This record gives sequence, C-alpha cells and structure tokens, in this order.
Amino acid sequence: MCGIAATIRLRDSRLFGKLFDPLAHRGPDERGVVESQRVQMGMHRLAIVGAPGMTLPLRNQSGRLVLAFNGEIYNHAALRQALSDYPFQTQSDSEILFPLLARAGWAGLRRLRGMYAFVLADLESGDFIAARDPYGIKPLYYAQIEDGFALASELKSFAQLPCQPQFLPPGHLLTRHGVQRWYHWPTRSRSTQVTPLRPLLEQAVLSHLPPPDQPCGVFLSGGVDSSVVAAIAARHRPDLTAYSVVLPGSPDESPAAEMAAFLGVKHQVLRVDTATIQAALPAVVAALESYHPVMVRNAVPLYLLAQMAAKECKVVLGGDGSDELFAGYDYLARLSRRCWSMSMDYGFSNLHRTELQRVDRMTMAHGLELRVPFLDQSVAEWAINAPITDKIRLREGKWVNKWALRAAVSDLLPPSIQWRQKLPLVEGSGFAKLELAKTGHTPGKTRSKWPLENAEADAFFPLWQAAFPNATPDHEIWQDAGRYHRFKGNHGKALLELFRH
Repeated sequence: MCGIAATIRLRDSRLFGKLFDPLAHRGPDERGVVESQRVQMGMHRLAIVGAPGMTLPLRNQSGRLVLAFNGEIYNHAALRQALSDYPFQTQSDSEILFPLLARAGWAGLRRLRGMYAFVLADLESGDFIAARDPYGIKPLYYAQIEDGFALASELKSFAQLPCQPQFLPPGHLLTRHGVQRWYHWPTRSRSTQVTPLRPLLEQAVLSHLPPPDQPCGVFLSGGVDSSVVAAIAARHRPDLTAYSVVLPGSPDESPAAEMAAFLGVKHQVLRVDTATIQAALPAVVAALESYHPVMVRNAVPLYLLAQMAAKECKVVLGGDGSDELFAGYDYLARLSRRCWSMSMDYGFSNLHRTELQRVDRMTMAHGLELRVPFLDQSVAEWAINAPITDKIRLREGKWVNKWALRAAVSDLLPPSIQWRQKLPLVEGSGFAKLELAKTGHTPGKTRSKWPLENAEADAFFPLWQAAFPNATPDHEIWQDAGRYHRFKGNHGKALLELFRH
C-alpha cells in the first residue's frame, strides 16, 4: 500500500513536492522519487509484499519505464509464472505490470485481480498510463495543467495547486489522449446463478490474507458481513486478531464478543468516550476530505479503530461492499420492487466516493491497509449478476436482505449472527446518538455558497476548510465534499431523483 504522485510534462517542477509531500501517512516505511526532464514520480510505501529497501518507484529492466503503484495484486504469483521469461528484479506484486502491459497493452488490466491505482510512465517521452481498479477500492485523482498532468492518491495533494482536480472513475484509465473505460460490469442474467457463492467467498478471503509472516487482523462488528470474513479467515489464520470499537453498552458490543468467542480468536475492543471522539474530529474531517455528516459520523469510529489496529498489524480485512452487492440496506423494503436493482446499481457505482473513500482515508491515515474480499471481482460479478430474488426474500412475514449470503455461510455463523439485522457501524458502535458537532450558528456569506445541508454540516465545514483553505465552491470536486449521493460528475443521478416518479 502506498501514496503515489506524479507530474508529467509540467514546466514548474515545484508542483511535484506539493503533490507528493501530503501523502506520507499512506506509506510510512520508505519513500522514493524518480525525476527526468518530462516526468517526476514518487511513492510513499507501506511494505507488505517484498522486503523494504527496493528502489522506489519501480523501474523496468531498461530503466526507461517507471511505475508508482498503490494497492495489491492478489494473483501476482500466477501472473509471474505465466510471464516467467521476464527477468523480474524484485518480489513486488506490482512488477508484473511491466511485462503484462508491454505484451497485452491496457487489455492486460483484465487479467489483474486486486485493488489498485497506478501510474506507469516513460521517462524519456513522457507517455503514460494511469489506471484504477474496477470498483474504485483505491483512489486516484488527476488534473490537467496546460499540456501536462498532475496525479496523486488523495484530493488533499491538490489543495495548494492552481488546478481543478477530478477523480479517475473506477474501471477507467487515463493517457495523454484522455480517459477511457477498460472494465464493464457483467450483463445481469434473469436466471438463477449456476456457480455456488460459497467457494468464491472462500477463495476471495484466502487471496486477501497477508503473507504468513505478517500479522493479520479483521474489523469485527458482529454483523453478518464482517463475521463471514472473520470466520473464513480464522480457518487459515488461527493467529487472527479481531478489532472492534464501541461505546459501552452499544448494540455491537455483545455480538462482536460472541462471534470472536465462537471463532476462538483474539479480540481487541476499543471502548471510547465522548472526549476521545471530540478530540479526533479535526483529524478525521481532514483525512476524510469531506464534511458531509453521514461521511463524518461513519468515519469517526473507523478512524479510532484503525488507529488501534495499526499498532499491531499492517493488514486488516473488512466486510465493506457486501451491503451494496447483496441488498443489505433496509430502505429497499420501503421502495417499489421495480426500483430495487436500479437502487443497488446506483449505490454500488457510488462506492468509490462514499464508503470506499471513508474506508481508504481512515485506515491509510494510520498507514493501515484494509482489504475488502466482498469486492473481489469474482464475488462482485456473481452478486451483480444474481437475480434480486436471491438477495432479498420474505421470512416469517418480514423482508430479509442478503439472503444468498446468509444461506451460503449458514454453517460458519451462530444463528444469532446469521440472521442479525443490518446496523451501520455508526449505529452499532453507538456513535449515531452522539452530538459530534457544536451547532447553532448561521453560515456566513462565503459558506452559504457551499452545500451545507443542515446545521451539522455547517459545524463540520470549518474543520474541512482548515485542511482545504484554497478550495472554492465553483468546482464540483470541492462541492462534492459536502454531498453524499448527489455528485453530478458521477455515473448516475441523485438517488431521490431515480425514484421520484
């Protein structure tokens, strides 16, 4: 896991430092920079695959191509074997991109399984390709400045630059000729899935585990999603540590303890108080890159949880993405059935700028890599392709979500966990009832131009503005910091607009 930045064909060489320096938290183990007349590129590295001490960023055999990579390629060993005639110089999972893209072009991206964002550039010509994984697990932003480009892992890198950044959408790539889509969702089938879900889940979790010499953790709330990941992981890693965060007496406290005891794994519980939460708020909002109340409230417990886990390990697994894939949200029962699939597609396409943005920023703020097995491509495509009736069904007169998932893992969970109702982390941890912001003041003239939807957003806004003092409300990427499901520059329309008619 890394923080990456690059400038390509920019005249002002000073801009690179402004991009690169704010990303040090993403890779605390080592850093490196490569510079030529046309390219400046750097990596802050969190060392997981491959020992520290590699030349960063990576270079190919000739030294002409340079690669800055953020994420993990889970099938790199199989790809190395298939490309065994290439003279690999390191054990890095990302080095396989050199021969893969050289031989297959950007179509080679379809052979990757993992979470990633990267920039690969030719130091002499300045030609480059930047790409992002299919579902946007790892972030990448870019801006065109005159005839050149600036790219970085987080939006905060652009806070001091004279440009208008935007995100590279999931499943897209960028070259000097513009943005292209390289990944397309599978066409949804009307028939019941033939391939069983369970083996796909097992393989996904197994592939996401860190090397045996690395400690492994899992974020455990006691809900179905995190419990499934923990149960499968514990079979392969009995040294697994489960991490939970709660306010004493909150809904997750007892189920999380029950599940950890059921699995027989070590369980670390962070019990927090309001003083700790209030003290963390400025750092949370700055790291999150958003002041929207939904984002902030869900980010606070995750930030504190990641802070605790990072003291013991570099890699944790989580259950994120399952709700969007398996119809996990209770609001579906209040919508017309004809809207269910459309609603789920909208939520899933927004993951990269809602839940996945929160997950990435809160964990990487502490140099912690969170892996999400439910967003393994095989699992995600199975779920995307599954009929809605496999995801939500009536049971004892009530709609039960995640039906296919619950059925596939019935032998892994206690019945009380298998049929437990969905609770977001902010509710299960007890944070939802807290008054996190000091509200009650009226927005000023300048602040009234921003999307401050309520008093709580208005209260979080100064914390965000302190981190982004030069941001202006005349560009959508900055406006998006105060929105959740209404960004115009995305794949869909507002959720309410979809169901208005």
